[in-house]
Amino acid sequence: MRINLLPPEILEKRKSEKRLVYVAIAALLIAVVLAGVWGIALMRVNSKKQEVASRQQELVQTQSRAAELKVFEDKSLELDRRKAVSDTALAGRRNWAKLFDEVSLVMPTDLWANTLSASENSGLQMDGYAVDTASTPDLGHKSIAKLLVRLANLEQLYDVWLTNATKTDLDESHVIQFTVTAGVSVPTTASPDAGNQ
Repeated sequence: MRINLLPPEILEKRKSEKRLVYVAIAALLIAVVLAGVWGIALMRVNSKKQEVASRQQELVQTQSRAAELKVFEDKSLELDRRKAVSDTALAGRRNWAKLFDEVSLVMPTDLWANTLSASENSGLQMDGYAVDTASTPDLGHKSIAKLLVRLANLEQLYDVWLTNATKTDLDESHVIQFTVTAGVSVPTTASPDAGNQ
């Protein structure tokens, strides 16, 4: 059993002082927790600010690099435009060099062209000679037939005809003088999107 000789007002005052200490300790603990939370939040905000600054710096560097490379993109677009213009301009042009090259490649070795002419209106005309030996009759006609078949297979030619074939002598050799004519195809015109594919 406890006996307290202090008056009740003093006891009540001591109890309230104890409560005040507990409240102060609780307030101090809450302040420490709040300060800790605020410190952690501040650290996270600073970290995010640094990250944003780093990203902005990367963005500026990337944009400056993109601006440097824009010149190449512009050049590429200009080249594509020029290619489209040149393809359109050249689409209706006959490629005579290619045609003559193909004709020279398909000619059999035992005949030769004396003259070869071509124009847009009259087409192709070839005058030449084929070797015709006495031991193998009509060898020259076979070579001329090979030439006709090969010329007919060329893309740029149509209506290939043998208009003349005459046996004759040339420099004391038996030959067949021949003339071949053919039409030259009109190239197809390119579409407006010719260079953009």
